[in-house]
Formats: sequence, structure tokens, C-alpha cells
Amino acid sequence: MICPECGTYQPDRAKFCGLCGAPLSQDSLVESFLRQAPEEELVLPRHRSPWFYLAVFLLLSAALAVLAGAAFLVYRAVTGGREESGVAEETQESTSRFHDPERGFGFSYPEGWSLEQGYPAGEELASLRVILTSRKFMEIKVLVLDPVVSIGGLEGIREYLEGQAAEKVRSLGGAVKDTEDELLAYTRAGDMPALYLEFEANLMGESTNFILCYAVGGKYCFLFEGRAPYEEYRSVRPMFWSIIDSVYEDAETQP
Repeated sequence: MICPECGTYQPDRAKFCGLCGAPLSQDSLVESFLRQAPEEELVLPRHRSPWFYLAVFLLLSAALAVLAGAAFLVYRAVTGGREESGVAEETQESTSRFHDPERGFGFSYPEGWSLEQGYPAGEELASLRVILTSRKFMEIKVLVLDPVVSIGGLEGIREYLEGQAAEKVRSLGGAVKDTEDELLAYTRAGDMPALYLEFEANLMGESTNFILCYAVGGKYCFLFEGRAPYEEYRSVRPMFWSIIDSVYEDAETQP
């Protein structure tokens, strides 16, 4: 306790001050307690401004946007951008149709494009060209795969077609790495499994983009080869995929 006379600290049970001899009582003890400052101040929670909660909300929204963007980039990397072809048919209000009743296959192509039949070479059964302009067109070859190649299933067919694709890319002036493991990516062409590749090459002094797609049907293998100048390829690419996605075979027709 604190002595009321001299202000010195004294033991709580002392009856007299050891310095000045003044009598000490319980009242002095109470007075001493009241004079003591609390060791810690009591801090009440502070009310947050609405701007604080708005800032937190904006930070969380920005973080979610970054995560969504990263997820989208990963998805595009995995799919190779093939999802754009899903809207290809929507870009065309009307289409023209080609059907070969003798061999039992067909496809559709955008209205306004022209169709020319070429001369099959080697093991090809049919050769066609769908043309938008002299620099933007797609060639379509139809052939029957060697039964020995087909024995290995889709993986065996893929190994064979990757060799064909690499040779095709080089012939067009494109580059193929010898150590590249998977040259062709999987996709679908109508109801058929398909393998495809997109690449850039310098064709007669002009930067040109190409698409090669092999659709493997029950009877035939369809080779689609589309090309367009580099600066125009993106706009014509959905039309190329609309042609590829429309290919079909007649089940009752024998090759």
C-alpha cells in the first residue's frame, strides 16, 4: 500500500509507515489500489470503414480473375486451341454439300466457296479442292489405308500418319524437329477420330499457315490440307474446321 502521509510504498499488512511512522489502515490500501495504473490498456475493436471492405472485395476479385486466366491458358495449352472449331458452323449461315454416291462419303463447305474435282494420284480414291480464293483453299484427299497399318489400331495408324505428315510439312517448306515426340494431336472430325497439325511455312516468299488433318473412318482415311496467308489464317480457320467436322461415310457403301 502507499502511505497517505509521505507517499512511500509499504507492505499491505503494515499498520504503521516504516518511514514517517504514520498509521496505516485499510482505507490506505484502497487508496493505494486506486492510484495504481493498469498494466495494460483495454482496447475496444475499431469499426471498419466501408472502403476497407470494398478494397478487400476488389483484391479478392482480382485474385480470382488471375486464377481464372491461368486456368484458361492451361486449358488452351492442353486442347491446342481446337475448341474454336466448335463454333465453326455457327459462322456460316448456309453451306453447300458434296456427296459421292459411288464411294459413299461426303462433306459440307461454306456457301460462296467453289468446289473442284482433281485427279487422284497414287493410292488416292478421290481428290477435291474447296476454294475461297487462289491463296485460301482446302484440298481433300480420300484413300484406303493399308490393312497392315490398320492392324495396330489407332496408335499404329498414328505412327504411320506422323511419318506422312512430317514428309508433307517438309515438302511445303515447314520445319519438323526430328526429336519431336508427338507431331499430330488427337481431335474429332464428325464421328471419326482424327489427328491434326497446324504449322507456318514460307511459300513462294509469302508467310503461309497450314492445317493438316487426317480423319480415320471405317473404310477411308480423309486428308484435309488447308492453307491461307498468315495474316488471314485466323479468320478462315473456323471455315476449315467446319469442312473437317462435316465429313461422313455411308455405312452401307463398300469401298
